[in-house]
Amino acid sequence: MSAPAPTISEAAAARESADEAISKVSETQKRLDDLTEQLKSISAQVGQVTRERDAAQSKLESTNAELAKAKEAAEQANTKATELENAANSSKEAETERSKLQAALDQANAEIERLKSELEQQKMTPPVSVAPSPEEASPPPGQ
Repeated sequence: MSAPAPTISEAAAARESADEAISKVSETQKRLDDLTEQLKSISAQVGQVTRERDAAQSKLESTNAELAKAKEAAEQANTKATELENAANSSKEAETERSKLQAALDQANAEIERLKSELEQQKMTPPVSVAPSPEEASPPPGQ
């Protein structure tokens, strides 16, 4: 037995229903296409942000390496500055000691000159002869 043929109104209703379903499928397909494009765009943005993050991470690592080198250089400079300061202090101490020694040398030279002068004066001054006392001049009895 075959099913009775649909009436025109039933066919029109079915057609309208099919048209609505096709329209809904078309709208859904359009929304899917839009969402697919949005997903592609977001995926591209995520890729770009990931590359930028990786570049920033690499730059940060490079900057940290440079910072470590700079800290090491600063430590070396501080060490050298301390060495130079110690050398300067030693130099000042040596200069102070040299000044003391020079003063002592100058004083010794002045004393030498004074003694030379005194010796020269003694050489130039004739010795005072003292006549022997009569007791010294006469020989003791019994000689």
